[in-house]
Amino acid sequence: MIKAIIVDDESCFREMIQMLLKDYFLEIEVVAEADNVEEAVKVIQNKSPDLVFLDIEIKGGTGFHVLQKLKERNFKLIFITAFNDFAIQAIKFSAIDYILKPINEFEFKAGVERAVREINKKEHSDQFDHLFQNYQDKSEKKLVLRTMQDIHVINIGELVRCSADNSYTTFYLVSGEKIIISKGIGEYVELLTSYGFVKPHQSHLVNLNYIKKLDKADGGCLILKDKSTVPVSLRQKQQLIDALNKL
Repeated sequence: MIKAIIVDDESCFREMIQMLLKDYFLEIEVVAEADNVEEAVKVIQNKSPDLVFLDIEIKGGTGFHVLQKLKERNFKLIFITAFNDFAIQAIKFSAIDYILKPINEFEFKAGVERAVREINKKEHSDQFDHLFQNYQDKSEKKLVLRTMQDIHVINIGELVRCSADNSYTTFYLVSGEKIIISKGIGEYVELLTSYGFVKPHQSHLVNLNYIKKLDKADGGCLILKDKSTVPVSLRQKQQLIDALNKL
């Protein structure tokens, strides 16, 4: 059995998570619940869970305070939260699963299925360290990219561009490495535009620091420093020119 703990200061959401687990995941047993920071730390230390559902805003502090107080974090984490703010941005950068309130049962089921797969593979990573760094320090962002085989940690400054292919996104690094993940580019547009990235085309996202020139011929395309080219849509051209003029 997979041991789980639910940390949320609203009983209705603890009950909903319990119900959804009983409906879809008979292999998961909820061994404890908590509604505040101190109790959460205590039950996690005592029960050694495989999976923790953790709300961000709880009595006595935040879910981040819980994680910081734990000496060992050998469990899979799923954040459950109603707050879509800087904390959520840090969670996304760190590739840690989260589910927004009100809970959608299909999103919940998909998130828990991913967690179960990783628990069964006995995968542990230093994603928590990157989570704390991304939450506390906006200047030195690291992006965690999770593939079926590996977990990659990259510096934002090393990312040249991203390109979309249906539900997959390819990340091109300055080293020449390519990383393909099974997520759409939309989520990364939201994350990276605050860090010097532009969207010249609906399927592309480019780091401004790696643009060599904008070729306006034949509809327009970007020539990058690694000699790759990226198309520019008519709809995005003026916004791109404005961004380049600000450099």
